[in-house]
Amino acid sequence: MSITYEYSREYDPAAPVVEIGLSKSGTLQANLQVNESGDTGADASMLPIDLLQSAGGRYVEQHRMRGVTGQTMKVHLYLVAVHVSGETIHGIRAVAMPKGSESIIGRDVLNQLGLRLNGPALELTID
Repeated sequence: MSITYEYSREYDPAAPVVEIGLSKSGTLQANLQVNESGDTGADASMLPIDLLQSAGGRYVEQHRMRGVTGQTMKVHLYLVAVHVSGETIHGIRAVAMPKGSESIIGRDVLNQLGLRLNGPALELTID
């Protein structure tokens, strides 16, 4: 079963956004549904701390992350399951971002899905 999402025009240029569910890793049902940007250039998924905690995410460790500017910073990782397009991806170590931050779904999740980006049609399809 394929699901197609329209790109969000809140970005310039428009960007792919996908509806995901979050839960405690090992759980088969999502307990939190959110719309998030898919970023094929991001190694890891980054989610606001309040979403991670509401989903039942478990703190794993402090880690160092290098941002797009090349600077490193300390971040906290939380273990969650991501539910997208009928698939459940367990063991995602999401970077906790400040409350209210923009969420990004990175290649740690996207590489486990069949994705088709159709830029001219402004659509993302998950197979």
